[in-house]
Amino acid sequence: MKKFVFKILLFVLISLSIYVPIAVWVLPDIITIIQGPSTLQQIEKSFQNAAEREYELVILGNSGSYRGLNPEKFELTSYNFSHDNDTYNQIYHKLKWLEKKDKKIKYLILSVDYFQFSYLASNRNYAYNLYFNKSYKNDYMNIPLVQFTGQYNLLEPNRLKYLRDVKQERTKEIYLKENGQYVYPGQANESDTYEYDINRLPLQEEYFKEVLAHCKNKNIEVFLCMPPCRKNALENYSSKEMNEFNEFINSNTSVTVHYLNYAHQKGWKLADFTDITHLNERAADLFSKQVSDSIVAIIKE
Repeated sequence: MKKFVFKILLFVLISLSIYVPIAVWVLPDIITIIQGPSTLQQIEKSFQNAAEREYELVILGNSGSYRGLNPEKFELTSYNFSHDNDTYNQIYHKLKWLEKKDKKIKYLILSVDYFQFSYLASNRNYAYNLYFNKSYKNDYMNIPLVQFTGQYNLLEPNRLKYLRDVKQERTKEIYLKENGQYVYPGQANESDTYEYDINRLPLQEEYFKEVLAHCKNKNIEVFLCMPPCRKNALENYSSKEMNEFNEFINSNTSVTVHYLNYAHQKGWKLADFTDITHLNERAADLFSKQVSDSIVAIIKE
């Protein structure tokens, strides 16, 4: 019996000694080939380019701006420093990080969505903790549990499916541009739905105001930008809720803080979206040009 148990243990150890190196060092590259850059790779590249490039306008926000605003289409030299799920606490710390890098920012596009105040995202902290100071961790109670999520999930056996998929031809091009925009193709469906929450967390309201205060202190002109929304997404909220939200945003505008609200803008079609929320690459170019024109017009007033 002891010999049998020993053989089983030996087999497990040998298997792990083969699987773990593959999972840690080989799988990330394979997944990148098939699914585009990983979250950690995106964030690392985003910060690297933010540090190396020169720009007078920075774009900060969640996936709506990350995918929906192309700096190439802006008249001002620009960089997209957004990321999926980013909300105002992460945005504030990104601004402080840019300050430490001595970036001379004149203008900020700050994304605004009806749902963007409603959550505190922690699933990317294993990456953000590498860049933000200790005060960032104070916003989270469960940092020790989520800090290494991105590294450990590579060890899940179901990840081996990518070894099979790598031989298949890729059907969509997923990549991160040097200017910070993330390109993720897709085609929206008429039946797309998603549950959004319009309620605002006090913490995120506080950080939103901290962002605006930082910009005022640094003479950065701010453009609060709400992207076009599909009808299916807007159906999550009542007219009363949206009006109250817009009143809150407008109460924080000033001579140097402007609100560009495209949520209900007509003319956008199903073919312009990749899913319930995001504009596709072609539509993002059109939207970026429109936002750029609006900003230039305000600056020249």
